Amino acid sequence: MTSIGRLAYFRQGGAFRPKYDWCDEATLTITEYLNTLAEDGDALKYSGLLQLSDLSSDESDEFEDAWSAISTDVRRDILAKLTELAEDNLELDFNAAFRCCLADGDDGVRELAARGLWECEDRKIIRPLVKLVKGDPSDRVRAAACITLGRFTTLAQDGKLSSRDEESIRSALVAVIEGPGEELEVRRRAVEAVASLPDPGVVEIIKEAYVSGVPELKQSSIYAMGRSSNAVWLPIVLKEMEDPSPPIRYEAASAAGLLGDETVAPHLISLLTDDDHTVQLAAIASLGSVGGALARQALQKCLESDDETIEEAADEALREIEFDEDPLSLTFDV
Repeated sequence: MTSIGRLAYFRQGGAFRPKYDWCDEATLTITEYLNTLAEDGDALKYSGLLQLSDLSSDESDEFEDAWSAISTDVRRDILAKLTELAEDNLELDFNAAFRCCLADGDDGVRELAARGLWECEDRKIIRPLVKLVKGDPSDRVRAAACITLGRFTTLAQDGKLSSRDEESIRSALVAVIEGPGEELEVRRRAVEAVASLPDPGVVEIIKEAYVSGVPELKQSSIYAMGRSSNAVWLPIVLKEMEDPSPPIRYEAASAAGLLGDETVAPHLISLLTDDDHTVQLAAIASLGSVGGALARQALQKCLESDDETIEEAADEALREIEFDEDPLSLTFDV
């Protein structure tokens, strides 16, 4: 899910049944499988990686013991493929494997592991992520850890995080934001992550990033405005929909869907003809969020587009409106 900073930007009914249970890899133990990869990285296949889902505690120990014998390039390739598999199939859970890799000796592996845990809500990963934010030598790893901690600040916003964990996260992120000479990429990801915390100091953090004069920080501040769920930012967000910069317009359109109601639909509709394709898609998604008759009418018109991605996005947005209006109408394709 995925700004032009983030732009790089199945659940089937019934129980999940592995598609590849006929493969030789499935008959190996975790240790045997990883030892095979250590000997021959070319043996890496998506099918074999399925057995790394839902590792037990003992299997996690096996994984950790055998992991370091695999070459760096193959370790990176494994985590990249695990992330792809998890995105394609919600039944797969590689969090235990990712968690084991947060202490890997390679910067690239640690970064992939931190990013791979984006959907994880297990508080056990908070401490290692905070440790990465505070002291990892790689700015890319620290930025990735900030992004994933953003998952937990959202839980805090919903009252689902202990005060101790909340303070641990807040302290780490604020230290990054206020630290002298901090790398821009780490700082902006910390601003984005801290935005969801129910802390009065967050408003000032977002404001300072917005007026910083640094384009990337301004972009992140508008993203943070949306994550904050604080309607005080809506006037700024609506104004920024007219900014000359496509990344700013993209973030403003996305934030409007989080902060506004159907009254912001006219502003979003004006972006449906934006010169930037990603801005158009952001406006469509936000129209689905705010709903209303005007949004529905505009989205139905988008269904007539010759652009397949616009048509698909509009169809998804209309489904969201229908669900919000009548949740019991939701059906699953089989």
